[in-house]
Amino acid sequence: MPQADVAVYLGPLLTDPSRIKREAVRRRKPFDEKSVSLDDIPDHEAKGWQIDRKLKRLTKVKREKEIDERLENRFWMLLFKLGYPELSDGRSFTILIDRKGAEPLRKQVDVFGKDDETVIVAECKACAKLTRRTLQKDIEEFANLKGPISTAVRNHYGTVVKLKIIWLFVTENVIWSIPDKQRALGENIQIITERELRYYAQIAEHLGKAARYQFLAEFLKDQPIPELKGKTVPATKGKLGGKPFYCFVTTPRHLLKISFVNHRSLNDPEGAPTYQRLVSRSRLRDIGEFIKSGGYFPNNLIINFTRSVRFDKIAQTEGDSVVFGHLYLPDRYRSAWIIDGQHRLYGFSPIDDKYLDQNVVVVAFEQLAKAEEANLFVTINHEQKSVPKHLLDDLEGELKWGSDVPSERIGAIGSRLINYLNTDVGESFYNRITQQGMPSTNKTCLTIPALKDALRRSGLLGRVLLNNYELGALCGSTDSETLDRARAAINQYFGLVRDANLPEWESGRDGNLCTNVAVQAYIRLLGSLVKYWEANTAADAREMAVEDIMIEVEEYLQPLVDFLESSNAVQIKAAFQVPFGSGGPPEYYYRLCRVIQEKYSDFKPEGMEEWEEEHSEEKIQEADIKLKNIVSEIRKYIFDVFRTTHKDLYWEKGISDKNIKADAYKRSLDSDVEDRLPLETYLEVVEMKKIVENRLNWPLFKAVFNMPEPGEKGLQKNLKWMERVNELRRIPAHPARERKYKVEDFQYIDLVHEELMKRIKEAQANPVLEGAPISEDEDG
Repeated sequence: MPQADVAVYLGPLLTDPSRIKREAVRRRKPFDEKSVSLDDIPDHEAKGWQIDRKLKRLTKVKREKEIDERLENRFWMLLFKLGYPELSDGRSFTILIDRKGAEPLRKQVDVFGKDDETVIVAECKACAKLTRRTLQKDIEEFANLKGPISTAVRNHYGTVVKLKIIWLFVTENVIWSIPDKQRALGENIQIITERELRYYAQIAEHLGKAARYQFLAEFLKDQPIPELKGKTVPATKGKLGGKPFYCFVTTPRHLLKISFVNHRSLNDPEGAPTYQRLVSRSRLRDIGEFIKSGGYFPNNLIINFTRSVRFDKIAQTEGDSVVFGHLYLPDRYRSAWIIDGQHRLYGFSPIDDKYLDQNVVVVAFEQLAKAEEANLFVTINHEQKSVPKHLLDDLEGELKWGSDVPSERIGAIGSRLINYLNTDVGESFYNRITQQGMPSTNKTCLTIPALKDALRRSGLLGRVLLNNYELGALCGSTDSETLDRARAAINQYFGLVRDANLPEWESGRDGNLCTNVAVQAYIRLLGSLVKYWEANTAADAREMAVEDIMIEVEEYLQPLVDFLESSNAVQIKAAFQVPFGSGGPPEYYYRLCRVIQEKYSDFKPEGMEEWEEEHSEEKIQEADIKLKNIVSEIRKYIFDVFRTTHKDLYWEKGISDKNIKADAYKRSLDSDVEDRLPLETYLEVVEMKKIVENRLNWPLFKAVFNMPEPGEKGLQKNLKWMERVNELRRIPAHPARERKYKVEDFQYIDLVHEELMKRIKEAQANPVLEGAPISEDEDG
């Protein structure tokens, strides 16, 4: 077809690699930029332009692109990274639409891409914030244009190669209605939300052009690949663990086209359970260099054919255990799921095309159940290299579903629940939970292990009691019903929390509301509020609908909602910022409980009274004073004994350890000369313990310092109490740290203080005791 005719149907179209790269540079930038004269700056600022930098004669200004354009650019960049050799040029790309009995018209298309086998036609729709938006009109218009666009594509490229056209609606911050989803899929229009777009962009970043096979497998599932039709390889057929398998040699060129990896970060429901981690870019690069240097892999790739395959037998071993023959490779997209070896296969992606014809050894199972795939993956990888806890926690919802072990059962429900919450468009946790292999962001910052732990502690999904499963408030008659009830309750509950202060929730990890610590605390609070309501009304949450439960809970939650609605970020931070670490979630939780308690004084969930006691200013001050007194009395008694025993040489003879004396002297140098105190003042408690337990000194101090721990029979030298006193004294010495007094600390300090004072008094009253100093009264 002449070039003049070609240009009529599609254009402007980029086919030159250098021009495509230049367009990528432009589209990658989130801002429009230009240089203007000084006189033009006010007019541009009125239109939203901002000064970027001043040049010699002109001023560079920039303006953030509209959200629709930013979405179009993100999707265009995805096709660029996937290696599409033909792409639409700018936002003015159009397709000629022929109309019977009327003049043809040109239809603007947001993003267009084409490779040797496929054409991508994408319509992009975006909102500035999450919005429920009807797309019925847009879908109908797009569907009506599919025929004319297909005709224009055939006219442009010819009919020698039958191109597969993938019709896409790409959206951001759009809450799809169920009818719109059904309408789009009914018209064979695929949907990509920001969640899937982020995933595809990530694998494209890692896999490069090879990611195109993963991308196409999503939308061309079960469609034939013409060049693989009738493709056979020599193979052996046998059984492993009672499962049929094939062993054969093929090439990455063939295998890449039919393979698919359902990563945890995509979590395609049709592929559940999903178990693979996202590939490591550095590992792919290393594998690529290994292949280029002549390396090869003697170990097998392990895959699962999702459909039955044809095998023509040639010969058979004695006993019928192994059969030799020709295996017909599947000729459909997404027909081979990779169980193990994704890095070895995709390691061919960053290197030259010529390496795609090297041999790789494959063991393929046939129609293995997805749960068996996942178990096989964990078995292989857990034995050979560490599988991250994040992934194992994530997988528990698939591998342990329906387990008879109560802890596994609760963990499985929790894990699956968290994944569902992450995909509930328009709800609080949509796209807020990190997935294995995907980098976290300021908003996507919640983790599965943290949320699972909170669910377990809340008891909402049940508890383990004497190795039995005790039903929780949100439990239903089956685990699936429990999942549905919990999903509805948590979405509604956190909707109240989010909406009470949306800016703080949207600030993600920079705030104090949508963080791991905060969400863990709020989940535990939900469990406590339900218990409180049940106790006050003699109700049983398991017998009630979720909507009725949440009506009751909302009433008790209102004090917190009021606080969030009336507070700014600074006030919320002051109220709820807690130390980082394992003590953070409990601390945050009890602070939430305290807000509820201001209105409901009898709201005292388990552990609340102990927490209040630990935070009692009176108790804390009393403990600080007693600790200080204990340390002071230890020091005073030791050196009263030394002065009685050694007179003026008490420092030299009493302390035999030169390092202890040297360290005390160094500490004294930190004080001004006029403020320096006696050297014993600069001794640490652990150093005084060493002095006391010295074999020459022990007879002098045994009567006072030999105190067994409560409940212990005692040792030859019972000085553990001094070690614990040393640890406890760090609490008032470093108040900014996470460690706080616990109730048992208060009790221990009281015990030691009382016992030590009693022993010292007895020793002073009875100077006949070995080593006891003479009291001032007796000396007088």
